[in-house]
Amino acid sequence: MADSNTGRRLHLQAELAREAGRFLEALEYTDKATIAYENDGDIFGLAEIQSSRQSTFKHLYRSTGDRLFSILEKHAAESAVEIAQKCDKPQALAIPYHNLGKYYAEVEEWGKAAEYFRKAVENLTSYPQNSHSRPSVIADIEGHRYTAEYKCGDKTALIRALKALEDLKTASEDSYNKAVWITGAHLRIAEMLLKDNPRLSKEHLEAAGRIIEKDSRLILRKDQLKKLQQLFK
Repeated sequence: MADSNTGRRLHLQAELAREAGRFLEALEYTDKATIAYENDGDIFGLAEIQSSRQSTFKHLYRSTGDRLFSILEKHAAESAVEIAQKCDKPQALAIPYHNLGKYYAEVEEWGKAAEYFRKAVENLTSYPQNSHSRPSVIADIEGHRYTAEYKCGDKTALIRALKALEDLKTASEDSYNKAVWITGAHLRIAEMLLKDNPRLSKEHLEAAGRIIEKDSRLILRKDQLKKLQQLFK
């Protein structure tokens, strides 16, 4: 299988633009990366860039409330999985599975979300040579999975979600990724416990807030925090 250096470079630019809130620019880079990956025969990258496109549509949906973006998110997520299935490396499915799980969580289809998060973790642990098969990535995805299981009615999943958060905190990872994933975990736990355990919910909201306040890079997380804070008023 080929590896497209051009595709990876454009892919990184798409990620940086999205995280800075420049969604149109992010989509333009995902298109360019899509062409580069296809030209170079990099099916692994071609699948993952569709997951990147999906994430941009997710944030457009969150920022506008327009459900048409949710439809685009769904099909980008599904196309990533379908393309990954054509790859000669089964580990190509890990990130597309994870992101399809994120889509189902976004639309509150918690059973499907939990299943795809489970598949992602299974894939990562089965293929440790995958660059994504890091303890931090696995802990992050497990946190998503246990939130989904809690939402399905399994209240014992809270214990597992808290354990995944602690695993994430102690894992080695790029500082930006770690800040994004830890604040995401705190916000998910805060939201899922809003009615069941308001005190613990607020503790996690405040924990996320302290990290976000100190890190100017967390632009998208800051918007999420503000929206969740409104539910506490």
